[in-house]
Amino acid sequence: MKKFIISLFIFTISVPIINAQDSGFGAVNPSDLFSGGNVILRGLMERDYELVLLNGEMIHGNAEGSPFLNDDFTKGKIIFNNGKEYDVLTRLNVGSQKFEIKKNFNSPASLIDINKSVTVQMNNKSYNLHSINLGNEQILAILEDCVELKNISLYYFPRKVIKMPVETGAAAPTTGFTKVPKPKWADASEFLILKDNNWYSVPNSFKKLVSMNIFDSKLLKKYKKSNKLNIKKKESLIKMVTYFNSI
Repeated sequence: MKKFIISLFIFTISVPIINAQDSGFGAVNPSDLFSGGNVILRGLMERDYELVLLNGEMIHGNAEGSPFLNDDFTKGKIIFNNGKEYDVLTRLNVGSQKFEIKKNFNSPASLIDINKSVTVQMNNKSYNLHSINLGNEQILAILEDCVELKNISLYYFPRKVIKMPVETGAAAPTTGFTKVPKPKWADASEFLILKDNNWYSVPNSFKKLVSMNIFDSKLLKKYKKSNKLNIKKKESLIKMVTYFNSI
């Protein structure tokens, strides 16, 4: 039996909507929203949910589960580096790494592309676009800013991948009909550490963390012994990063 984690990409077309009425954001001044190319706002299209697997098989909204961090829209803000803020309802599609926003619950959803000078707040958390290097691959990703310090920073990378069901090898029914299993959205979120301009994915075990040599191994072991370090918990990681930033 094998499990297959299949990478995906999502077709999108970044066509700016410059008419605030069409976008459902009548209270937003388009000249502010598009100032300096900070945000591209466009109507949400059906093709934004067309998933294409690496083997070329097309899935059209057929994956079980959800590509969203949270399915429901929640109150949030779009914050520009010039200090201007706009209240919105928003949710994050972690499959496409894009935010969907609404003016209110009855208005249509729009999709936004942001650059690094824009912050989106959602559920009292701040999200920004970052250029990260993981496994020698440079990618743009929406990250939650957990703590940003002078020497070390901690981020949360909310993401999901398409996972194919486990192959059971069960015999087909006598009718000859075999139900094709549907792919599923699976959580692949991780914490990231930025230190000395290098990105590190926080592993699931303390032993692996020590072997990565992000921090001095003796000090790290000593810290764990003196503190209730849980590398799967954000608050525990924030305390660890804060400690190593201070020495």
